[in-house]
Amino acid sequence: MTTVQNHIRELLFEQDCVVIPDFGGFVTNFDCAKVDKAEEYIKPAQKWLAFNGLLKNDDGLLSNYIAKNEGVSRDVANLKIKLFVETAKKGIRFDQRFDIAGVGTFTENEEGKIQFNPSENSNFLGESFGLEKIVIKKSTFIQPIIQVESINTKVSQKTIQQVFASNDRETSAQEIKVVGTHKVSLRKNRKGTVVLKFLLGMFSAVLFVSAIYLYDNEKNSLSSFNPFHFSQKQVKEAYAEPVEKVIPKVEPAKLTPVLIDKDTLVKVSTPIINDTENRFFVITGSFGETENAENQLNVLKSKGFSKASILKPGKKGRLIKVSAGGFTDEESANEEAVKVAKAINQNAWIFKK
Repeated sequence: MTTVQNHIRELLFEQDCVVIPDFGGFVTNFDCAKVDKAEEYIKPAQKWLAFNGLLKNDDGLLSNYIAKNEGVSRDVANLKIKLFVETAKKGIRFDQRFDIAGVGTFTENEEGKIQFNPSENSNFLGESFGLEKIVIKKSTFIQPIIQVESINTKVSQKTIQQVFASNDRETSAQEIKVVGTHKVSLRKNRKGTVVLKFLLGMFSAVLFVSAIYLYDNEKNSLSSFNPFHFSQKQVKEAYAEPVEKVIPKVEPAKLTPVLIDKDTLVKVSTPIINDTENRFFVITGSFGETENAENQLNVLKSKGFSKASILKPGKKGRLIKVSAGGFTDEESANEEAVKVAKAINQNAWIFKK
């Protein structure tokens, strides 16, 4: 069966202050996570408890919580709280302490006042539920020592000198052999170079002489092999003589006079341009639907405006305007607009076409 102590502990996870009527109130305080290098531990964030004996007025939080969770009335919940307070006070007075599991311990000091010591492992912060204090352990790294055995070899000074002397003799003999072979190869290379230069010179001389011969002797049968040579005959044939354009002579046509009888002439009437075209219209509304425009037109005609008409839009997508009348000058249109506005109890404006 759930006791009042359990309800108090559950409320401390949800609320910052839980008051026990006629006893005191618990107040939670937030404390962020800490790293203590001196004590060598990491402490998670927590809500630690403090007790205030002056908070004795019932705010209804604890009694409502008990009544809701146990399905009892408020009166029954208050009775349970009262019995819990009496038990706690008796325990403090006679047993010198009273414990609430997971919350803390109540004691009485020399002055007869209640003191509260919170539980060390209690943490009422839901985000840190299950987290405990972690002790930091220093790790020590021991570097292994590798023993290297030194091998001492005793070599006599005489033996070292003999080794170096024999090496010097071998290298000098090899140098002599290399120099000798190098001289022979140099002589062979020089002869080959001279022969190559002679052949290149002869070949270039032959090319030069043949080019001059081909350039000077145009009538030679071998001149056709020259890709840059063109005979004069061929050049002349490439250009055609200009052709003169023959323009035929056009003789002017002879005009024969025609006699016209005056009686057969028909008089054409001169068109009369009407300068009195209406350019200013008194508009009472613009509509997207033709039906609405016709309704407005009927209203105007019923009010006595016989000249009312519908102005069709010039382009697709524009609104249909309803005019109360058209005028040649703007002043007359303004006077008519005032009359129309009073008659139909609606604003009117001037549209200039």
